[in-house]
Amino acid sequence: MAFNSIKFYLLLGINLLMLGTLSLNAWVAYHDALHELDEIYDAELARSAKLISLLLSSNPLRQINAEPLVIAVPHITEMGETLSAQQERLLDGHKYEGKIAFQAQQGGKLVMLSENALQFPTPKRQAGYHEITEHGTLWITFSYFVPEQDLWIFTAQREDIRKELGAHIAQAQVRPILFMMLPLSLLIYLVIKLVLRPLQLLQQQVANKTPEQLHEIKLVLPLELQPVQSAINSMLQRIRRYLQQEKRFIADASHELRTPLSILQLHAQNLSSATDPLEVAEAVDAITESSKRMSHLVNQLLSVARLEHLQQIDCEALPLTPLLHQSLSQLPIKLLDKVHWQLELDDSCQVYGDSTLLQSVLRNVLDNAAKYSPADGTVSIQTQRDSNHNIMVRISNGGSTNADINRLGDRFYRHQQHQQTEGVGLGLSIVKHIVELHHGSISFTANHQHGLDVLIQFPEAAAKG
Repeated sequence: MAFNSIKFYLLLGINLLMLGTLSLNAWVAYHDALHELDEIYDAELARSAKLISLLLSSNPLRQINAEPLVIAVPHITEMGETLSAQQERLLDGHKYEGKIAFQAQQGGKLVMLSENALQFPTPKRQAGYHEITEHGTLWITFSYFVPEQDLWIFTAQREDIRKELGAHIAQAQVRPILFMMLPLSLLIYLVIKLVLRPLQLLQQQVANKTPEQLHEIKLVLPLELQPVQSAINSMLQRIRRYLQQEKRFIADASHELRTPLSILQLHAQNLSSATDPLEVAEAVDAITESSKRMSHLVNQLLSVARLEHLQQIDCEALPLTPLLHQSLSQLPIKLLDKVHWQLELDDSCQVYGDSTLLQSVLRNVLDNAAKYSPADGTVSIQTQRDSNHNIMVRISNGGSTNADINRLGDRFYRHQQHQQTEGVGLGLSIVKHIVELHHGSISFTANHQHGLDVLIQFPEAAAKG
């Protein structure tokens, strides 16, 4: 399992969370146990002091004892501190007796004490609980005074008993969970592996894809992975469409280039064998025309390739009327003189876009409108604003429209009737792509004059000033 995998991070995160929860639980259990033990042992110290006072009050021999009565306690060696639970119960008591001590003073005189209290400093004669330190060990003490007998009872207990028992209680709660950590981690790993299995299947499906096999992935996946599968399928669909377009483009381009190359080769052969100056001139003219056609074709192909890789453009607000006039001025004179131009322009119309690309759109559409119109025909240009804040450019001509309208804009599409007309069939394809880059639309419809209406829509740009 790799360190940068989802499985590793999930397993590590869950185990750290478990360990953190366990540590917090142990800390809380330890301090809760200490609190409860403090209350129990504090009560035990008070009860022991009162019991000792009752015993001394009922013992008539205490008056004749010249020396204080010393109560022996079991001597616990260092080895004894690590006795097992069964060995802790000794014949003469319990090992913890060495951690409990007491003193009794009457009339300022020590009358009774436990053996381990011989070296104790003099306790405070102040009723209540106190803390004293003896040889580096902290003791919790309780002082009890019986005024009728001038009797002070001091009971004490080592503080480490409480911590030791608190730790035992916390360990008793945590130890079973610690023993379960490894099996739980293994179980968590298996669950994570099972949960991530659909993701692995999806990865295998994507890895097995080839350019020839880009069909959709159809797996039964959890709800969270379904959008991922949909996104991958959408991407595969776009790749399929792109590859199909590229294959068609390459096939069409090779076909379109084959014809002028064959013509060039033919005219070159004619030129090499021609002896008549007139034949030589005709061959040279033919080669020149074929070269122009090839140059135009190559330029169009380069434009298509450049536009297909162009994802964003720099837009600015542009007045539409000057763009139309500039585009018209760039048309060949013979096309400008071929038809009558009818302009109905709204000078307030502005669009967001790239000036050079928009001129290419308008120039291509106007060129086609004039080129496929009959001599002395009319090409009308209208600009207006619709209710949805779109700028519409409508260009109409009166030429015949035998073309398949649904195929207009496809690469290299040209109707058989217009095969002899100058062009390669890439102009409208370029127009369509540029319009899409500007978030616009273009449509073609036949008009009542047996011609064609071209409607281009662009988002409106707010007028400046």
